[in-house]
Amino acid sequence: MIGDCKWLILIVDDEEYIHENLEVTLRDMEHAGNGVEIVHAYSAHDAKKILKERPELALVILDVMMESDDAGLSFVRFLREEVDNKDTRVLLYTGQSGIAPKREVSEKYIIDGYLDKNMSDNDDCYVAVRLALKSYEQRLKLNESSKKDDVTLLGEIADAYACTLKDSELSVEYEQVVEMVNTILHLSQEILASYVLEDLKNNLKLGTTKMQRLSREEYTTLVSIRHIKIILVHSSVQDYNRDKDILLNMLVREAQEFARIKILPDTARVSLESCLLCFTY
Repeated sequence: MIGDCKWLILIVDDEEYIHENLEVTLRDMEHAGNGVEIVHAYSAHDAKKILKERPELALVILDVMMESDDAGLSFVRFLREEVDNKDTRVLLYTGQSGIAPKREVSEKYIIDGYLDKNMSDNDDCYVAVRLALKSYEQRLKLNESSKKDDVTLLGEIADAYACTLKDSELSVEYEQVVEMVNTILHLSQEILASYVLEDLKNNLKLGTTKMQRLSREEYTTLVSIRHIKIILVHSSVQDYNRDKDILLNMLVREAQEFARIKILPDTARVSLESCLLCFTY
């Protein structure tokens, strides 16, 4: 989970000076407000033990050649296939690129790039690690989004609409509307993120799961709430009170369209539609 914990980076190399150089380069790094914690392994065998003890590894910087010429790649196979860890990012660190040709390795393994031991400039290493941490963070966010399925999240959106629209007089305060719109927008983004995750997990073209679950019209309905969000962002409380009827009528129309999404749970649909019966917009 993303929180106040440091990003855990494992350096796997059988040469002490590599550990020392990387420690100096990375020890002051921060990403998304959190620093890094660096742990060290001097063989693939030790790295496997650490992985089992610390599965929350964000990144492994891995020498290709250690106990054997393919020790590094064997560890990647262990990580991705035996442990079934697709989240931890991997950077291969080698001074002999011919041992692990880039094209062949990138096609066969899930890695984030190469670091060249022969380069004296550490900027490339720093940038590669930052990008790998960002990729790991994005994976965590997608995983969090996937814990609830889209049907459950759609039900929560329907509840948010119904909670606001249960008052047929629409005497809803500015803060309540902003909170509701933000909630719906967040839940909508979670649904779309979960679709992206499914595509990534199943090696599908991005957008495949979304097209399978939602029609084009339903997708438009799901994301159209952001237009009201934009209006609210640029409206003061006074503006809202002046134009309240217009804004709330827009919300009613959004809710009416949302209730037509086919995979919306029946109980949520019935509850929302009962709130909309008194509106004729």
